[in-house]
Amino acid sequence: MTFEDYYRQLLEWEGFARTPLIAVWNKGDVSAIGDDMADAAAASKLKAIDVPIRRGSTNQSVGNQVEDFFVSQVNGFLKRFEIKNCPGAGYPDKQLCFRTSDRTFPLELKATGQWNPSDSNRRVLTSSSKKLRGCFTAPINHLLLTVCYEMAGGKLRIRNVRLDFIQPTTEVNVRLEASVNHKSLSAGSHPWKLI
Repeated sequence: MTFEDYYRQLLEWEGFARTPLIAVWNKGDVSAIGDDMADAAAASKLKAIDVPIRRGSTNQSVGNQVEDFFVSQVNGFLKRFEIKNCPGAGYPDKQLCFRTSDRTFPLELKATGQWNPSDSNRRVLTSSSKKLRGCFTAPINHLLLTVCYEMAGGKLRIRNVRLDFIQPTTEVNVRLEASVNHKSLSAGSHPWKLI
């Protein structure tokens, strides 16, 4: 299924009118973002600095720390853009904002110890459309930024950064999931027992 098909079906399932939630990337924006990110990574000496990782961190925690480190190192060196938090729960966690206009792009950060083109492990991009509809206006261009790191001699360093400019035709895997939380379970009408 394409990303565009996913959003079209998601809006129908959520009961919302059809809204363009993904657009084709403008080549000028792709070049501007790619060049600004590359220049900022070089100027910040991103690949030459040890990433501080808390002792005893889980694999997921290491990924989160690498992502935070990337943003803290590169953001001050970006000239045309700025990485900001995207308010609210869900996708995306971040947004890439033009410094000279109100244009923003949904930005999802991921970190991995190895980029393997044949790796089929899932990388969750999005679920609900609520945050996209509330924080962004069409045309919406999605950017996935993957920070690849390596551990050598007990030191963790960023090896490279991959930018994926997600298109409406980008193939995505869709898995319907249902979830609960303590609040919904506590408010539920189902029987339960505490032992």
